[in-house]
Amino acid sequence: MKLFAFSRGEGEIGIGVEINDDTFHLTRALDIFQKARGIKTPVSFTFLQVLVELGYCSGSMIRNVLDEPWVRSKHEELRMVKGFNFELPIARPSKIIGIGRNYQAHAKELKHDIPSEPLFFAKSPSALIPHMADIVIPRWLEGEVHHEAELAVVIGKQSKDIPEDQAISYVAGYSILNDVTARTMQKEDQQKNRPWFRSKNLDTFCPMGPYLVPADEIQDPQTLDITLTINGKKQQHAKTSSMIFTIPRLIAHLSRYMTLEAGDVIATGTPEGVSPIKDGDVIEITITHLGTLRNRVVNAS
Repeated sequence: MKLFAFSRGEGEIGIGVEINDDTFHLTRALDIFQKARGIKTPVSFTFLQVLVELGYCSGSMIRNVLDEPWVRSKHEELRMVKGFNFELPIARPSKIIGIGRNYQAHAKELKHDIPSEPLFFAKSPSALIPHMADIVIPRWLEGEVHHEAELAVVIGKQSKDIPEDQAISYVAGYSILNDVTARTMQKEDQQKNRPWFRSKNLDTFCPMGPYLVPADEIQDPQTLDITLTINGKKQQHAKTSSMIFTIPRLIAHLSRYMTLEAGDVIATGTPEGVSPIKDGDVIEITITHLGTLRNRVVNAS
């Protein structure tokens, strides 16, 4: 099962779901479900982030909605065909937290030490773009820009000081994220002992999507394959089992320093193989069970 946010037609927006080779309009299905159950104050689930924030991002719950007799009787009119655009699965997280050097081979290729505890930094929500949107390299930007394929973890409920053995229960779902980085700028700032926030946060430097897969649909997030290609050529490939710090460890560690809110995104680090991207490149990131995130690179006109 894969959830997604979409837009189409005259300003229509909503939530869709891919399940058993079918695609359904989940926003309308949830409206029908609530009417069938006689809910007096129904919620309009127009945004996928609202589904997450209210704690309804569950594969089992969504199956129950689609199997409700009244909803099932309307499957044909709920079925979606092509003609919609994917939007960001999480459009306005309170924060995006990137994890640095979480794969040994990547740390080594950048000539960095292997960390003894998770290293984290911030990505700005204003850098987010959805599946099929363009990564835009500004005209004034000098030097190399690199791709970084990552598994994104979306938090499902407020989390603070979470024990590691309970941390996975705070996950709403998983997605794909490209932590695009102005590498030359980053190295210059590091050499001058300056913060390198700007190199990670140019507009369009955080593609994410196209789907959000509920956590209960992924048996073990530490067994997934990550592959990135540029124009069809494989550039990055690894298993999430190669992470230095597991997802539960990351959540426990981060929640010690800050409150994680529902909808927050953790980008869990990138494997080796990062390389420059340029105008005209098509970048595709595929993660097991999560689909493929595709974006083109363009130079600003």
